[in-house]
Amino acid sequence: MLLWHHKQVEIRFGKPDSYDYDTILDQFSGTKINTIRTSSVPLVQFWKDTDLRLKELFSMIPLSSGKPVLCFEYPTKQGGKGKSSMTDLMILCDESKIAIEAKFTEYAKMTQDTIGQWGNDKNIENRKKVLDYWTDLIRPFSNGYDNESLQQISYQFYHRTASACKDSEKAIVIYQIFYDNETFEYLESYKNLLRDYVKILSPNYKRSFYIWEIEVIQKITDNIIINPFYKMKNQNIYEFKKTSLNKI
Repeated sequence: MLLWHHKQVEIRFGKPDSYDYDTILDQFSGTKINTIRTSSVPLVQFWKDTDLRLKELFSMIPLSSGKPVLCFEYPTKQGGKGKSSMTDLMILCDESKIAIEAKFTEYAKMTQDTIGQWGNDKNIENRKKVLDYWTDLIRPFSNGYDNESLQQISYQFYHRTASACKDSEKAIVIYQIFYDNETFEYLESYKNLLRDYVKILSPNYKRSFYIWEIEVIQKITDNIIINPFYKMKNQNIYEFKKTSLNKI
């Protein structure tokens, strides 16, 4: 009798091979967004020219890329009950991971939910278990930080960082911040907030953080009838202007 051991079986969802970019756009076409100014729209278009973007990235980051694998909506299972943490784009490179978090109008409109606020909400026991799991992933990549300071960090920033650290020898987190005339006034304050978070986490040589600023110009009028990902197959939604990638 042949006995299966569950750890020997790979379980995958959807097509196991690499997608072409049109299929990626089809996948995103099924996601719910309320406006083309949602950050996933410029993110997906920006990475459509994949070879160029990887060349830009690895020319500025001292990392051996090998044969990178790009995974949109990359899941990282959390320690307690609840949904996996979904990274906008995870780039897998040999023994390293690059987590890319896209922001556009979100940083101009929304306040940051801190760990202190999140941890004191309902389901405290489960949330403590989840937070302890993220902390166990992050601490080997840190010079040390105290629990009081940790309460000030955005919870999303924390679990995005943990996702890059999981099963990785070297972790990189990039905040890809898109801006235009409407959001530019909020850009510097948001960058300062990210710098404060990084300072609290005190990364060691195994982990680094970057901000990738990208100026955009909207090419089409926002229309809830238009699916921007489907339209992106034949027409650009945004034009990309100035770009700047800097380590925090």
